[in-house]
Amino acid sequence: MVIGIDMDDTICSTNELIIKEADRYDREVLGGSGVKDETAYEFTEMMGWQKDMKGKFFKDRLEYIMDHAEIKEGAQEIINKLHDEGNKIIIISFRKDKYLKDPYKLTVDYLDRHGIKYDKVFVNTGTKEDECKENNVTLFIDDKESHCADVANEGIDVLLFTNAYNHDEKKFNRVDNWEQIYKYIEEKYYG
Repeated sequence: MVIGIDMDDTICSTNELIIKEADRYDREVLGGSGVKDETAYEFTEMMGWQKDMKGKFFKDRLEYIMDHAEIKEGAQEIINKLHDEGNKIIIISFRKDKYLKDPYKLTVDYLDRHGIKYDKVFVNTGTKEDECKENNVTLFIDDKESHCADVANEGIDVLLFTNAYNHDEKKFNRVDNWEQIYKYIEEKYYG
């Protein structure tokens, strides 16, 4: 089985650190009042910033955030267990070189530092269905509904990892943690 896995807010808790750092940046650098809407997916809505401020913040802080985001509980253990059971693990990330010097190196270094086993890593992706099709992905796990929809439209099974900004989504099987992911795989694919 080939498992495609998103990086940010699926393997690591990037959004939580973005909110914390943006709140600090808004207060300390911009003299603002901090986060306006933590549940907003679009950053400018979350912070109440103009679009150009998002770019300035990401240029200043995104590399640090993605390097220091906490790994989600159980991610390393479950991914490694799946890999050891003979599954191919493909990391498919939207991380872009627009704000990052080397998104591939940043991602690989993070995975290696946290002892996460993988077979391939893709960054600078668009909608992610191309990487899933080209690598014969059986199951795709992501926190963003649109990525799940694009991949599901190709007939690939998807799991939506719950986050603050996707609670209302009802179209996909939802998981809240890595233990639920393993249980889903065990019941659907190993049973």
